[in-house]
Amino acid sequence: MRFIPAGGGRLKRRGVWIVLTVLLVGAGTIGSLFAADAVAHGDAQKSHRAFASSAVGIAATLKLDLQHESDLILGARAFVVGNPDASEAQFAQWANTMGALQRYPELQGFGESRIITASELPAFAAKPVIEAVGASVSSVPFQVIPAGSRPFYCFTVLGLSRNIKESLPPGFDLCAGAEGKALLASRDSGRDALEPLKVGNTTTLSLVLPVYQGGSMPTTVAARRAAFVGWIGMSLVPDVIFDTALSGHANTAVALRYGGTASTVVLRSGPVPKGAQVASIDLHDGWTVLAYGTIAGGGLFSETDSLALLLGGITLTLLLGAFIYVLGSGRARSMLLVDERTDQLRFQALHDSLTGLPNRALIMDRIDQLLARNRRNGTTGAALYVDIDDFKNVNDSLGHEAGDQLLVAVAARMASTLRGADTIGRMGGDEFVVLIDGGLPSVAPELVAQRLLDVMGQPFELHESSMPLVVNASIGIALGDRLSGGELLRDADIALYQAKAGGKNRYDVFHPEMHSELGRRIGLEFDLRSALADEQFRLVYQPIYNLDDLSIVGVEALLRWESPTEGLIQPDEFIPILEQTGQIREVGSWVLHQACRQMATWHARGDTLDVSVNVSGRQLDDDSIVGHIRDALRVSGLDATSLIIEVTETALMRDANSAVGRLQAIKDIGVRIAVDDFGTGYSSLGYLRQFPVDCIKIDKSFTSAIGSSPESKALVRTFVQLGKDLGLKTLAEGVETPEEMDVLRADQVNEVQGFLFARPLEPEILESRFLEPMRPTIGTTRPE
Repeated sequence: MRFIPAGGGRLKRRGVWIVLTVLLVGAGTIGSLFAADAVAHGDAQKSHRAFASSAVGIAATLKLDLQHESDLILGARAFVVGNPDASEAQFAQWANTMGALQRYPELQGFGESRIITASELPAFAAKPVIEAVGASVSSVPFQVIPAGSRPFYCFTVLGLSRNIKESLPPGFDLCAGAEGKALLASRDSGRDALEPLKVGNTTTLSLVLPVYQGGSMPTTVAARRAAFVGWIGMSLVPDVIFDTALSGHANTAVALRYGGTASTVVLRSGPVPKGAQVASIDLHDGWTVLAYGTIAGGGLFSETDSLALLLGGITLTLLLGAFIYVLGSGRARSMLLVDERTDQLRFQALHDSLTGLPNRALIMDRIDQLLARNRRNGTTGAALYVDIDDFKNVNDSLGHEAGDQLLVAVAARMASTLRGADTIGRMGGDEFVVLIDGGLPSVAPELVAQRLLDVMGQPFELHESSMPLVVNASIGIALGDRLSGGELLRDADIALYQAKAGGKNRYDVFHPEMHSELGRRIGLEFDLRSALADEQFRLVYQPIYNLDDLSIVGVEALLRWESPTEGLIQPDEFIPILEQTGQIREVGSWVLHQACRQMATWHARGDTLDVSVNVSGRQLDDDSIVGHIRDALRVSGLDATSLIIEVTETALMRDANSAVGRLQAIKDIGVRIAVDDFGTGYSSLGYLRQFPVDCIKIDKSFTSAIGSSPESKALVRTFVQLGKDLGLKTLAEGVETPEEMDVLRADQVNEVQGFLFARPLEPEILESRFLEPMRPTIGTTRPE
């Protein structure tokens, strides 16, 4: 009989489990290596995309800053053309009125430079030199820098400097160095020039624009030289521009390089991180932006996350192997899987599946905890309700996958701006909630809301979009204690509704009066649904006059709503609701048809007036606006040249590139285009030159202040000169006094409208009073 040790079976089974454990540990280690490698490469790709997006944002900021400087130069050129013999003090007064040094912190100085021939040099040198505004006449003898006899020199004749110690010397010859070639080339080409200017050991940016007699650029080089007056130029401090561009871009350096790769003129800001990558973006005009930043290397051991995943995976594998080895049964493994699945289900029940943020159920629980904690501590917490403006347009234009990517990116960016004690969750769709703990009274919810708006304003880069996507958001804030978390969230939602009604991309704080305001707004929104079908809308017409002879040259069609329950509702109450609900497209089409039909009727009687019709930003966002205008002209029979479309600056800047194309299509029909409320929309003058407009309507806020505000009077004069430079007609709105009319006439404004002449009138009253060949007598006609 063969003897078998009693422990042999256990040893055999132990060997089996050892083999299984070794195989499991080996497989787990290999899987961890693959997973860590995938995470490392994924992090590297994300880091590269984030760096590219940051570089584009920095370049866009720099380009926009340079464009704004160009806008100031255009205004200065208009002043010089309108005041050819202006003194240093007059120029300084104009610059202070414009707030040049206050609004442009990067501005070192600016002024006018002219060519002084060798024969004119003695007389020029004999003039007293004013070294700064309000300073005494300099006693320093005039000296040409650099010294030497030349056929001509380029000296500054009018100037304003932020710091006299850093300003150009009076005799500094701008044409003596390499900069002179660019100046003379600018004179001959008529284009502005952006050049580096080195004075002593300081290198600044010099932006110049040629000025010609009459303000218009001649068509030939010879004519430009003959009509040349001088240059308007400015000197910019690069570090200030760089600080603005680098705001929000940590661990990033930037450089501006002028010319080719062999150029020695390179302006830098910020230390270049060790091992940094560089992104080069061409700004044209010879300037290139170089952005330096660190990018994840993609190596398995160079990334903390991938290394942690690898070590964690190996550790977990070892633990699991030990667990299986010890238990040696499938039941234990099954129980482990059940426990893991239970945790996943619990997490999924309380978190959003797309962003991983707390969902509505968990947020409501945390709001109740927030209220209870603040009651115990005597502090005040807050809830911020955040909604992405016009998110539906992203899904419609780029697809739902792009919309999901954007929501994930928005959630990550918002979370990165909050404190650890604060909570962010997704309520569903494009709505998020942020809970602000009241433990730190110094952290105001309004500051948090503004910080969220700022970070949301930075472009997002999506795979489905060929260019960075700019997103706006509206935020409602509710503060203090409530009986329940639902009430606090409801009040934040009401404040969000008010923020959207106030123009979007802003925040509002809840106050009790909003309950009644919301109730009225909801009632108006409900009544507006049937207002067009029930013929509750009508048009009134305000005459427009030629300022030279006070003859009527046109009318502006204005929308009115006669509610059957509340009577006449003011436009500033119901038009924002039409904008928000999208009904403005249907109502705007009705206004176009009605105004064209009315004007065609008057033309059939022998009148030759033009009619102006307002087009909203919502209408301009859609290509169908071109078809609506074409249909209104075809149905009414009105000649296209008698229709003027008015678009506000704000509507133009919503999507400037698309607006240019649609306005050009409208222009091709023969319809004229006017920029309404000009001066209030903060549009870039560089963009204004791109729009195919015929007229700028100066906003009534400037008109009503020209008698009491020198700043408004100067701005109106600048707008008129700008119109002349661009070949545009100018119209002043809101004229109410004869004194305002006299100032506008002296400034050579072309057309006017306002209560001084006539209020908006019903068509029948307009026919009986003003559509007869007559000249109105100012001050004797009682406006309706």
